[in-house]
Formats: sequence, structure tokens, C-alpha cells
Amino acid sequence: MENNKNQDREEDTVNSANSHQGQDRKQFGTGKVFCSAFYGKEPFDGKLTVLRLIRNLWWVVAVTLAGTLVFGGGYYVKYVLLGPQPQYRAVSRYYVEYAVEEEKDVGVVHINETSWNTYVDTREFLDALRLYLPDGVEATDEELKACLEAVLASDLRVVATTVTTDSPERSLVIAEAVEQAMTLEFPKGVREITGIRLIDQAESVEEVLPDVRPVRAFVLSAILSLFFGVVVFLLKETGEDSIWLPALMEKRYGLKSVGTLEDPGFVANMDYLFKEKEKVALCLAQSSIDPDKVLEALGGKGLKQPGTRGQGQWLVMQIPAFCPEDTGILRQADGILLVLQAGRHAAGQLEYVKEYLERQDCTITAVLLWQADEWLIRRYYFLPGRRGEKA
Repeated sequence: MENNKNQDREEDTVNSANSHQGQDRKQFGTGKVFCSAFYGKEPFDGKLTVLRLIRNLWWVVAVTLAGTLVFGGGYYVKYVLLGPQPQYRAVSRYYVEYAVEEEKDVGVVHINETSWNTYVDTREFLDALRLYLPDGVEATDEELKACLEAVLASDLRVVATTVTTDSPERSLVIAEAVEQAMTLEFPKGVREITGIRLIDQAESVEEVLPDVRPVRAFVLSAILSLFFGVVVFLLKETGEDSIWLPALMEKRYGLKSVGTLEDPGFVANMDYLFKEKEKVALCLAQSSIDPDKVLEALGGKGLKQPGTRGQGQWLVMQIPAFCPEDTGILRQADGILLVLQAGRHAAGQLEYVKEYLERQDCTITAVLLWQADEWLIRRYYFLPGRRGEKA
């Protein structure tokens, strides 16, 4: 008996849940319940996003060009037009005799490149260098350290010194003094070295070319700017409460749509929903919509008057929330055609008007998507384009 009672309770619970779901579906079909379950949770529409990106490709291209000019042009101005002063380098090479009995011991007592650079920066070496600098050549210790560098070749006994300054003559003069200091003075203070002889004298200089690559900078700037432009567009597109397709109004809000003026089924939808209604209110969702143009467009489609006898009446109403005195007229109308201009922020404006009308017990019969992007809609649904139209 207890098992039967428990089973009956479970069946009642299931039936109650199914009943609630049926009521929810029924309310959704009437369009009187705001479908918050859909808004903000609908899946990412990649096809619509790609079409919107193609439609706004000029914006992405403009961002790419601007970024390329700003960053690539800035690099060019800084490193090419306003680049550093030309530098000239003089190179001298020496052969070092180490105090070893066998050649294999050179690897033990040799001076590595780091130590060579430490030695040429010491006070002892700089004082020896000044002994051979000709009169008239003035340089501080910091300037001498900045222009001096030692390089060790693959042969541990061959070392080179480089002198880099902004003048060819100055580089040669200092390089000659370095050669004298290296061969005559330096071996005296290092017990691992018995002698240093010059094997390649600095007789000429070479210009030091800076590693400036403007073409690469422009290409990299263009790639990064393009990536930034696409990312910003995607964030902007997904973050805006826009409506571009008539189907979104039913998916999000449970409102019927008659489509757009160029929709092949527009006239049939209007006849089905409004033909039997004598008084139809044209309710404008945005102040930017011109009611005269809406009436002219409807007349051009053969929809001059509602009603089966053609004696009906269009009641043009502005934004209901801004004209609350007209709400009573909307309640007396046989049907309400809400005219919503497609584009950015259309979703928020539709929500505002819809919630106000629901509080006033005014039922929206259908929505007309005004000034929609017909090119986008036809490509989205793979519909044939109009003859003579350019993509």
C-alpha cells in the first residue's frame, strides 16, 4: 500500500511539472511573457557575425591603416628620419703569447672575452691608453669605455679591439693608441701573458649601420592593427543589443514578425494578421522613424487600409512611453503593428516599449523590421538577390 501511495505521489509531481511546462509554452506563444531565458543565452551566430564583418570591412580596414600609419610611421620617424648619428668603427687584431710550455695549456690560462672587456675598462688600461693619445684628443673615462670593446675569436690566442665613435678620424686615432697600449703596456701587468703583437692594424674604418627595418615594422604594425580591429569589432558586435534579423524578435521576445518590406512573404503576413482588423495601430518604437514614410511604404505594397472592406483605419502612434495619453487608444485598437528600426540598440528599445505595452495590457500583434539590411538578410538565408543589385 505504501509503495502504491509513493508511486501516486511521483505521478502527481510529474504531471504538475508537465502542466507548468505546457502553461509556459502557451504563454510564450501568446507573446505576453518576456523570454528572458533566450536573451543573452542564445548561441553565437558565426554566420551573422561574418556577414556583419564583411558589411563593416571598411571600418576594419580604416583601423588597420590608422594603426599602420601610427606605429609603423612612428618607427620610421624615430629610427630613420630622426635616427642616431652615424658611427664609425676601427678594428685591430692581436696575437697573444701565453706563458705556457705546451699548446694544450692555453685553454687553461687564456683570458676569455668577458675578462678582456673587463681589462680594457680598468683604470690601469685607460691610463696606459692616455699615454699614447695625441695632443688635442680629449675624452673622459666614460667616453673611452663606451667606444672600446674586445672580441675573442675562435682561436683563443687571437683577440680584437674595436673603437667606435662618430668620427672616422677620431676612431683611427684612438685605435692607434689602443694598439700601443695593448702591445707595449698591457702585457706588463698580466703574468699569464708573455707578449702581445699586432697582426692586423686599424688602417681604415667601417660605418656601423643600425639594425633598422622599416618594412618589417610596417608589416608588423599592419598585422597587429588588423588583429586589434577584428577583436574590437567582435567585442563591439557581440556586446551591442542590436537586431538585424526579423527572426531574433521571435527567438528572444516571442513576438511575431511580418518581416521586412522586401521580404517575399511580407504582404501575405500582413494580410493574414491584419486583414480582418478594422483599426490597426502603427506604433513606432523609435523617434527616428518617419510615420509618413512608413505609410507610404505600406501603400506601395498595396496595404493602404486595413479591414476586409478597405474601410479600416491606420492609427499612427509615437513611442507609447513618451505619449502615455495615447495608451487608451492602443488598447481599443484591433491590432498593433510595432515598427522597429533595425540596427544597434534596437533590442533595448524594443524591450522598453514591449514592457510598457504589457503593463498597459496592450498586445503587440506583430513587428515590422524597418530599414533592415536586405543584403545581409538575403545572404544570411541564401536568398536570391534583386536583379541589378551589387553586393
